[in-house]
Amino acid sequence: MKVYLDNILKHFFRKTEKEVDREIDILNLGVIYYVSLAMTVIQIVSLVVYLVSRFIDPTQTYSMGVIMNVITSIILCILGFIFSGYFKRQKDIIACQTGINIFVILYVILLLIWGALASGQTYKSGGQIITFFTVELIVVLFIKLRPLFSSAIIIVSYTAFYFALNILIRYDIIDPYNYFLMAALSIVGAIIAYQTTVNYIEQKIKSDNLNESLVIVANHDALTNLKNRYALNKVIPDYVGEDICVAMMDINNFKKVNDTYGHRMGDEVLIALAGILLFSFEHEEVYRYGGDEFLIVSRGRDYAAFCAKLDELNEKFSKVHIEGIDESFSFSFGSVSYHPETVTDFLDMIVKADKKLYDAKDLFKAKKQQQIV
Repeated sequence: MKVYLDNILKHFFRKTEKEVDREIDILNLGVIYYVSLAMTVIQIVSLVVYLVSRFIDPTQTYSMGVIMNVITSIILCILGFIFSGYFKRQKDIIACQTGINIFVILYVILLLIWGALASGQTYKSGGQIITFFTVELIVVLFIKLRPLFSSAIIIVSYTAFYFALNILIRYDIIDPYNYFLMAALSIVGAIIAYQTTVNYIEQKIKSDNLNESLVIVANHDALTNLKNRYALNKVIPDYVGEDICVAMMDINNFKKVNDTYGHRMGDEVLIALAGILLFSFEHEEVYRYGGDEFLIVSRGRDYAAFCAKLDELNEKFSKVHIEGIDESFSFSFGSVSYHPETVTDFLDMIVKADKKLYDAKDLFKAKKQQQIV
């Protein structure tokens, strides 16, 4: 018994994340916005048809009750369209959540009151109360309210309408069993609709988060968190037609570090250089090209200032101390500046920068050799 009670309470008091609430609010606003727009058009057309038919056939009398019901419906739909449109345009839905919830609940209550009044008038004239049931059905199917709210609204509206019909209009005509069975089915339908929507939104959010994580993993180097060559290949067209500077660099004597101190310590060196580069350049400008090679693509920089910046970073890198490594660090780089008109032009810039890098590496090795001699 306790298990069933816990399940019932879980359905009525289900906890949801803010992102789920935001999606439900957006869904409710969209439903009210488009349903109100559609119903406004339908009601206006129906009112015009009603008035024209009475004008063509003078034997048919106008019913002010019908006209007022339709006009009231049009006013409610217009208000729903205006307010839902206002909230839809807000950039921060979560900040407006209280206002949105109040608006949705008030709008549902007003619709139900209108449906009850319209059906009551029809019922008094010997007709059916189909309008009330139709409004209830629309609320259950389209507007997703928390089960506690939807259940309370359905119970109060059905009960109040039942007693209003029996006391004010025709006593003991409506079968309470079938009537309140409809109310119970409406509550079950509202709960199922809400739970199904929440489940769908939660799964969608998980899927979106997973896809976003996969995109990050695919576009970034796991060790340094820099963008990788795959990410570079996707944005190369963005560099076309701009003044850019390109630098290709790699760490001097990096193989010696790996061979002497191990690859784990070599990773620490790579991480240290990546941090220096990220501190001085925008993240989108720095790529781990492969191994200990890094690529910097800088938009709109003065070439002389760009090269001076790289020299400063090299000096900063030389002062890095990694515990366990008794070495000073440096990198060589080759750089070019150009205005690529095509993707091929940009790729040629990388080739030229790479060639200059190897020239710089040869010069570094030559200087080292002279120092040994």
